[in-house]
Amino acid sequence: MADTIEYPLVTADEMAGEAWAAMGRRDWDAALRLWQRLRRDFPERTEGYVWPIQALWQAGQLDAAEQAAADAFARFPENPDVLAQYGWIATMRERWDEALRWWAAVRSRAPERIDGYLWAIRALWNLGRFDAAEAMAAEALVRFPANADVQAESAWIAVNRGAWDSALTRWRGVLAAEPGRREAHIGLIQAMRCTGRLAEAEAMAAERLRQSPDDADLLVEYVGTAADRADWPETAARLEAARAALQAAGLFERTRDAIEARRQGLSGGASAAVAADDEIDVKELMLSFESIGERCDFGGVQRSVGVEPLGLLRFAYAPLDPLIAALDERFEVIGTTEDTDFERYQDETILKMKKYGLYFHTFVSMSEMPTPEKQAAFRQQQLRRLVFLKRKLIGDLEEPQKICVYANDACAADDDARRLLAALRRYGPNSLLFVRPADAEHPEGTLRTLDDGLYVGCYPGMTDFVAGQQPPFALWRDLCERVYRLERSRSGPGPLSR
Repeated sequence: MADTIEYPLVTADEMAGEAWAAMGRRDWDAALRLWQRLRRDFPERTEGYVWPIQALWQAGQLDAAEQAAADAFARFPENPDVLAQYGWIATMRERWDEALRWWAAVRSRAPERIDGYLWAIRALWNLGRFDAAEAMAAEALVRFPANADVQAESAWIAVNRGAWDSALTRWRGVLAAEPGRREAHIGLIQAMRCTGRLAEAEAMAAERLRQSPDDADLLVEYVGTAADRADWPETAARLEAARAALQAAGLFERTRDAIEARRQGLSGGASAAVAADDEIDVKELMLSFESIGERCDFGGVQRSVGVEPLGLLRFAYAPLDPLIAALDERFEVIGTTEDTDFERYQDETILKMKKYGLYFHTFVSMSEMPTPEKQAAFRQQQLRRLVFLKRKLIGDLEEPQKICVYANDACAADDDARRLLAALRRYGPNSLLFVRPADAEHPEGTLRTLDDGLYVGCYPGMTDFVAGQQPPFALWRDLCERVYRLERSRSGPGPLSR
């Protein structure tokens, strides 16, 4: 028996079927195990890379999902399912600008998929880009006529811009397409209240509560209809009757404060004046920066806190002068067959851009490509990946949402920082944290504002990862947080303040 070949107990299709059944049961742990087993036993099946991502984010493991997405993207950079998983992760994290880019990539590769339109609409109205959201919704309804999901997003556009007559009409359209849709009933009641149709709103709320007496959102609207009539005793009675359900949903205090503010004739709730927490979440902090070289230090810092944003230069070798040359030419030759060499470092495949002298990690070992056919397929995937990331970087620089960060050993002069910022600002109003080695005059942790939007920080120097070193994480966090606060105070609330 020693020479007997061991085969998987089931076929790939059977294993995938079991995994889908687990997804249908919302048994995310079982689904994850099955998808991972499929990837192990049938590595040629893309599902084994794609659907573990969804199992992870459905289970609330967004950091692990983002890492799994990065692994899948390295192998399948144009697969619409992989791109959609990135879109979902960004949507769930409410990183709306990033979500927009991923859903645009889904539409470009799979225009027949509704999710590329649907969630782009949501990202747009969350960003306050209502006209663009309306245009996207109109385009989606041409492709997917009378689709209730698209109609609901269209209704949310009207709600968020305060166009209550339009919201009323649109929620009625949603209910015509899908009569049992809960959010449409609640949305219609709210629109009725906001357009003065108080009797209709109260009647509809009471009817729906007979069917769903513990629905917290319905209860909020029902309490609100009494407040709309300024019937404060009835409002108080309804609020007290709803206390248990609202507390379970975390809505009691907010509803009570809003009612009290209305009763006193105030324009906002008592909680409106509460100052925002000044503490910055470290993951959101690290996602507010975009690494543009020189090596992998800042990419390692981001990884240490569990964030894995995609970036062309995040894990690259990009010396200053070649980087500026590439920026000046909009990375023109990046991703072309003629300019790309595939080299080996230890067991990893490294990409070399010949014209600019830039190098990129792939984190894919040679042992994963045992045949010429797999090597050829891998090379094509990597070229497509480079082109995608190049376009993403250019788009990010043209519409800046992040602070660029560049760390190096060799270029320490202030003019070096100014030259790099000038190259970045030929794309748009970018900001830059330029990190250089400390010296006697500027010890580690020093941060200077050199010019408007240009910051120079000092650190011990580049990290030797091969020798087992790690970046000085605490120092990096301190520099980034100080720059983040300076940028926020300079530009006021906006995308950087999330």
